[in-house]
Amino acid sequence: MKFWQFITPAKLIEIAVIVVIFLVLLLVINIILRRLRIILRDKYSKNTLSILNKLIIYGFILIYFLSVLSYFGVNLSGFIVAGGFLSIIIGLATQKVLGNMIAGIFLIIERPVKLGQSVTIGDVSGFVEEVRFLSTIIRSFEGQFIRIPNEQVFNSVIINLVENVARRIDYLLEIRYSDDFYKTKEVILNLLADEQFVLSLPQPEVFVEEFASSGVRVRVRFWSPTEKWYDTKTKLLPMIEKSLEENGIQIPFPQLEVKIKN
Repeated sequence: MKFWQFITPAKLIEIAVIVVIFLVLLLVINIILRRLRIILRDKYSKNTLSILNKLIIYGFILIYFLSVLSYFGVNLSGFIVAGGFLSIIIGLATQKVLGNMIAGIFLIIERPVKLGQSVTIGDVSGFVEEVRFLSTIIRSFEGQFIRIPNEQVFNSVIINLVENVARRIDYLLEIRYSDDFYKTKEVILNLLADEQFVLSLPQPEVFVEEFASSGVRVRVRFWSPTEKWYDTKTKLLPMIEKSLEENGIQIPFPQLEVKIKN
């Protein structure tokens, strides 16, 4: 019997229904993915969203194709065995690649970092440019683009420098033993109180940290909005030094006392 004789009107209707269902489901998936891309476009890079889009569509096509074959009575055990052997071979050959891909998926789900944030990953610091499936791209503060494998990112300590709304600024100053600490504290606190981007809560702190060989070490702590942290940190230190000098408080030079015995 020829092949076309197996194609009965009933079979044609079944095939038509299967094709229509496939097209409808594919259309629904595309609509959902389009809305997801709009929602996530500010959180993930275009490259990541494009890869995720393709994975979902190709995964759906594969599952639907296998389901249709099973519906028509095709034995899939051979496919399963062949796929098992193939997956073992591919897994051994691409162990690192798969590790980075799985880590990338976890990074996308967990989202410990977001695009544009300042972070420190291991010994690398900079801005997050892109989180891909295999690697994360960091633009260092010096303008270098650094590619870090996702497995390394996932297993590293990640310090997010901008996730909190405020960051603390620490200075360690040194004054002479002959200078009045309480006057020093008053001068510094008055200066901080007049600065626009120094937060009043938590309150700024000025305290003696150590009696060093050349002078008294004074710790200064205060908080600033994260987006103004760097500008405030670099601006206020020379202002504090100048204000102290204007009030007769000086930074001591290192001193060494030598005693000679006969």
